[in-house]
Amino acid sequence: MVVIRLDSGCSWIWSPVQINDALADEVEAKAGPVKYIVSPNKIHHLFLKQWSEKYPDAKVYAPPGLEERKVTDGVRFDATFGEDETDPPFHDEIDSVIVQGSYFMEEVEFFHKESKTAIICDLIQRHPEEEMAGFKGTLMRLNGLVGNNGSCPREWRFSFWPFGKEKARKARDIILGWRAEKLIVAHGTCVEEGATAVIERALSWI
Repeated sequence: MVVIRLDSGCSWIWSPVQINDALADEVEAKAGPVKYIVSPNKIHHLFLKQWSEKYPDAKVYAPPGLEERKVTDGVRFDATFGEDETDPPFHDEIDSVIVQGSYFMEEVEFFHKESKTAIICDLIQRHPEEEMAGFKGTLMRLNGLVGNNGSCPREWRFSFWPFGKEKARKARDIILGWRAEKLIVAHGTCVEEGATAVIERALSWI
C-alpha cells in the first residue's frame, strides 16, 4: 500500500491493505481525507470494497480487466484507467502508464513527480534473498524474482509473446523517461537511489 498526500491536502491510495480504524485515522492525520483509491492490476483488489465503503466520496479507479471479474461484485468503480480518463485529475502530481501487450494482464504503473518515485506493482519483484529459503526460494530464483536482479514473473513475460512486446516497449520507454530516483514495489525490496538503472535492468527482457 502506498499513501501520497496531494497538494490539495487530500490523499491518494494505491493497492490498499485491509483497513481498520487505526490505519484510517493515521492516513487521514498524515495525508488528509481519502480522495482517490487506485488498483494497479486485476489481481490487486482484495480490500477495495472496504476502502470504498469507508470513504464513499473517494473516487475508485480500476485497471483494465478488473471490473469484469466476479470477485469485484459489490465494488463501486468510478473510472477505469485508459478508458474513462486518459489524464486523471491527479495527473499533474502523479503520472501513469498502462503496460499493455499481455493476453494475461495489463498493469498501471505510477510516478510521483515531486519525489521522483516510480510505483510498480507486480511487473518488477525483488524478494529479499534471506527470505527465499528451501524449495520456494529455489522456484522464486528460477523465476527471476529474487534480490537486486529481480524482474517480472516468467509466466507473465511469456504472455507478451509473440506480438505484445511492441506495446510493452512503449510503456517501458515512458517509465524510463520518468528518470525515477526511487522505486516502490509491491513485492520485495524498494530502491532509495538509482532507480532508473534498476528498472532498466529489470525490464530488459522486453
